[in-house]
Amino acid sequence: MFNKEITEIRQENGKVVGVTLKSGEQIDAPVVVNVAGPHSFVINQMAGVEEEMNIKTKALRHEVHHVPSPDGFDFEKDGFHTSDGDNSIYFRPETGNTILIGSEDPLCDPKEWIEDPDDYNNQVTESQWKAQVYRCARRIPDLKIPSRTSGVVDLYDVSDDWIPIYDKSALRGFYMAIGSSGNQFKNAPVAGHCMAELIDACEKGHDHDANPLKVTTVYTGLELNMGFYSRNREINPNSSFSVNG
Repeated sequence: MFNKEITEIRQENGKVVGVTLKSGEQIDAPVVVNVAGPHSFVINQMAGVEEEMNIKTKALRHEVHHVPSPDGFDFEKDGFHTSDGDNSIYFRPETGNTILIGSEDPLCDPKEWIEDPDDYNNQVTESQWKAQVYRCARRIPDLKIPSRTSGVVDLYDVSDDWIPIYDKSALRGFYMAIGSSGNQFKNAPVAGHCMAELIDACEKGHDHDANPLKVTTVYTGLELNMGFYSRNREINPNSSFSVNG
């Protein structure tokens, strides 16, 4: 089923009953989870649940760039992830003793919101390359700046406050693990556990909107209030509103 396009979220009497693929094939399912990344808002619109959500998602084009480590320093081995708020960038070790540089979305960097996640410029632009790499050179004076650009361009699945939505929806049986905003990959196992607990509770009749579920983590035993990730929450003013989460 990998790389298959969905054209319909099928529902009957206010409950999800499955999905329809572009090929016409129908897959029946009592539970459907939206984990569509930057396509999440498209799937929510397809399911008819977006309008009732206070927190929504949209796709944001982002570039990250690769430059060599300074001479005599093994950044891949000895470097570490750094959030440089003064220069509005983050950087971390990357394969091949290179440094990956990304933006922390300062006001001077225009945001490029994408209406169609299947149609956007996936090539590094010289203007953003210079902005991010030159900022990093202010922090690392010995940074080598190549004459040719190098990097990766893709889309973030951004919620209104850059905090994920791990929640049910107004359509019974339709759940969401979305709005990860470029910072939740490392949390995927915990998110999966929380979603499994949430789905199980809701399918057994728990009213998560009225009484937010609390999930105990497997290894640390910490209690997580899943209401923090609700689609109906107010925008969190304490968020970084950036890839840092």
